[in-house]
Amino acid sequence: MKAFAVSAAVAILAAFAQAAPAPNPAQVQARVFDAPVIFYGAGGAYYTESIPADGSQVIIDNPLSVSSINSPSAANCIFFGKDGSSTFVIGGQTATVAPPQQIVRGSCDI
Repeated sequence: MKAFAVSAAVAILAAFAQAAPAPNPAQVQARVFDAPVIFYGAGGAYYTESIPADGSQVIIDNPLSVSSINSPSAANCIFFGKDGSSTFVIGGQTATVAPPQQIVRGSCDI
């Protein structure tokens, strides 16, 4: 009797797994958003960028020496500085760039 119950449970789980439709590529693409990112420098200076949250690398061409980065979205981002820094921004938090420097590229993902 136990073997029958286990076999039945496995068969039901397999049926449910096969019944789940594959995601439509257009729907998956629609979930990607642009993460707003704010780069802060000295004396209250700042600039903003919209970074696609799809993992693609974005070139950033702004000469401001950045000391911190914030992304008020749920995206996780990494930014690379002109002098070799790597700064991780975990969704919704502010990260320090040390030492402050120009940011030259970055990417975000969900």
